[in-house]
Amino acid sequence: MSLRTGLVAALLSAAAAVGAAAPAPAAVVPVELTARHATVQVAPGVRMEAWTFNGTMPGPTIRVREGDVVQVTLRNAEPPRGHHGRPMWHSVDFHAAQLAPNIGFAGVAPGQEKTFSFVASRPGVFMYHCGTAPMIEHIGMGMYGAIIVEPAAGRPPAHEVTLVQSELYGRVHDRRLHGSAAAMRARRPKYVVFNGRAMRYMSEPIPVPVGEPVRIYLVDAGPSLASAFHVVGTIFDVVQPDGNPANVLTGVSTHLVGAGGGAVFELTFPEPGVYPFVTHAMRDAAAGAMGRFQAG
Repeated sequence: MSLRTGLVAALLSAAAAVGAAAPAPAAVVPVELTARHATVQVAPGVRMEAWTFNGTMPGPTIRVREGDVVQVTLRNAEPPRGHHGRPMWHSVDFHAAQLAPNIGFAGVAPGQEKTFSFVASRPGVFMYHCGTAPMIEHIGMGMYGAIIVEPAAGRPPAHEVTLVQSELYGRVHDRRLHGSAAAMRARRPKYVVFNGRAMRYMSEPIPVPVGEPVRIYLVDAGPSLASAFHVVGTIFDVVQPDGNPANVLTGVSTHLVGAGGGAVFELTFPEPGVYPFVTHAMRDAAAGAMGRFQAG
């Protein structure tokens, strides 16, 4: 049996055994998010005043286990008069949650906070984002992130990487990206990025081992474009749409993740070297959605 065949068999066997293993006790996991403006780097030499969760774009990656109770507190740190003379409400929508959105995901006024809870009932990797209208602007200006819900029985050991693809819209003036709602509606991005910055991992390759399982958690935050995710020089052993171990594809070279969706990719790097990763929508790759894995 080859190394790759053995790894695929082990991954499929582990996925089938998820329901058979004894689950860990459920926990209450507090998640604190603060909605606020922050200046972030979005491309080499270019910065942007983003709307963020906790001052970063994307927001913090949240990790829980299937069955956990996720207790979310959202604080709106915007000034009462807003940044342009009008109050800016915010909210947070978790794609991992199953609850009435008009209650759990209700808006929070400047200077106020709200706490709600949900049970992480399904394993996978999901987007969270501000759901306040106009949603395309709140997401397009940076209010998004990833939540990973581990299966109750866990996953096989692997080197793990989390990537969030998104688009940024506007024009650059004096090394600043000035957001444009019109460009968002027209789907004309200035940059398409992984983890908030164009070409970020071209200059900062992600280190990975050779001949060992690597697990990529991918979320496409949009707000509008899909990700045709591909790693040059290898083939995914396993792809799990939405990151659920019950959803298994094997031997996939490129997999489409829609805006608002996610997937888990399992692969092995066969020998030392540099392996580019991209969205295979080449216009978007050229706009910044590419990077490199450094194997070995």
